[in-house]
Amino acid sequence: MQTGAELIMSALQAEGVDRIFGIPGVQNLELFDALKDSGIETVLVTHELCAAFMAEATSRVTGKAGCVLVVPGPGLTNAFTGIGEALLDSSPVVVIIPGARNDTALKYQLHQMPQAELARPITKAAVRTEKADEIYPEIRRAFGIATGGEPGPVVVEVPYNLFTSRAELREPASRPAPAAPDPQTIEKILRLLRAAKRVGIYAGFGASRASEEIMRLAELLQAPIATTLGGRGVVPEDFAYSVGFGFGASGTAIAEELFAECDLVLAVACKFGEVATGAYGFPRVKQLIHIDINEQVVGRNMPATVGLAADAQAALGLLVAALEGDREVRSRPLDTRLIHRIEAWRAEFAAGLESESAWESSVNPAKLMWTLRKLAARDAIVTTDSGGHQFWVAEYFPVYQRRSYLTPTDYQSMGYSVPAMIAAKLACPSRQVIGIVGDGSFLMTGAELVTAARLGLAPVVIIFNDGELGIIREAQEKIFRRTSAIKLRNPDFEALARAYGAGYFLIANDGEIEPRLKAALASGSLAVVDARVEYRKITRYFKGASSAVIGRMPLAQKARMAARLVRRRLDFP
Repeated sequence: MQTGAELIMSALQAEGVDRIFGIPGVQNLELFDALKDSGIETVLVTHELCAAFMAEATSRVTGKAGCVLVVPGPGLTNAFTGIGEALLDSSPVVVIIPGARNDTALKYQLHQMPQAELARPITKAAVRTEKADEIYPEIRRAFGIATGGEPGPVVVEVPYNLFTSRAELREPASRPAPAAPDPQTIEKILRLLRAAKRVGIYAGFGASRASEEIMRLAELLQAPIATTLGGRGVVPEDFAYSVGFGFGASGTAIAEELFAECDLVLAVACKFGEVATGAYGFPRVKQLIHIDINEQVVGRNMPATVGLAADAQAALGLLVAALEGDREVRSRPLDTRLIHRIEAWRAEFAAGLESESAWESSVNPAKLMWTLRKLAARDAIVTTDSGGHQFWVAEYFPVYQRRSYLTPTDYQSMGYSVPAMIAAKLACPSRQVIGIVGDGSFLMTGAELVTAARLGLAPVVIIFNDGELGIIREAQEKIFRRTSAIKLRNPDFEALARAYGAGYFLIANDGEIEPRLKAALASGSLAVVDARVEYRKITRYFKGASSAVIGRMPLAQKARMAARLVRRRLDFP
């Protein structure tokens, strides 16, 4: 017999949970006491939002479900933003939440609210247990749901009086094995791949376990590989066939150029969502093979010639095996021109950036990221936030290893980077971890640096400090010819860093980029880099996405916008 709290710990141990993020409170004290003897690390956070972000980031780095334990009521609702991020970015997270007592008829208990019902729309599942003997199997089932199929968050609510009730540990039903890819559909895909003149491969984060298979397919088919924004690093971006992210006007120039020549695109583990496609700005492809583990995604936003609901690694493994055994495919002459075009684009891109004149009174964000890439470890884990800096990182910081680029995508929540950085450092203590964040986003969750300091962690956070909400300013100026509510009153970041026990490194111009970044990365302690960036140009992503949005507008709306711009241009200072 075990108490309810002990049953929860037994379930977490059985699932291989290393750490849990949260805040103790009156209703979950029994759980935190049980955790003390469980061997599972408890990470105290400053805010439940950050607990959910940390659990989500843990899942991205490790491939295992992240775990959250907070108080009911405000603890759960504070975590909702991180739970939403996990849902839309397909990250497995299990949230354990105390519920109102069920051994009394008295109402208006502290924090009493219908938590499972509130959480259900933003989770894969949300359940409330009512008996102690349900606890162990429900927690185990929650992990199965979170990691099975398309991953996502699950909330389990347990009335807190059950934490001291006793029950036998009852094993859950075994989890069904994932279905093998349909053989007939695999054959259809193979026929298309063999007949195509030029195949392009487009991969999302969900294909992380299939990195080797994707690269081998590219070699066999001599196919360029592009990834989604969130999927960067699924293949190393210096791999011979890698062309970066996206394949429309919002992605890299070489991806747009080469995919325009493809008569077939093989898309794996991607949804063709708004952010990944630069506001749905992708060109229609001649033929599309779409493979995703979620059958509702397949062909939904981009019509598919052939669709397959299957695990990416399982499906691609079958394709690789079949093509490797195909003498005709293996005997095709190597298209050296394709590889040379990719190499030439990389060289031209680098040369163009290196030849730019140094800025003397501010920091060029492109040079900041390009220099960081040269100085950072090849397997460095980089986290970003939502905002303008996100696309400077995407364009100028190549990623060379899977699960090493953590960025909010479909949910696009500000405040993600700092907590994600801390979680990544906890999960991978021997690796270099760098958080990149806009000043507006840092003001939301930057206080979590106290957690890093308390735990003795030494990541580096780089703040894009421009004193405003930069990407919103760009949009307002483009659309309205004036700005509103975008100016920030930033604190003294040096004083703030010292207060957190962190080193402080100011980068005021391009000449200071390399020495200050070197010093921060070599400091061996928690470091805050204050980069006084200026946005003198816009990224390809912003330009492409803006064009896509405007292109879809009705003619009458375009005319009204144009008339407003003309009127305001005459008075614009």
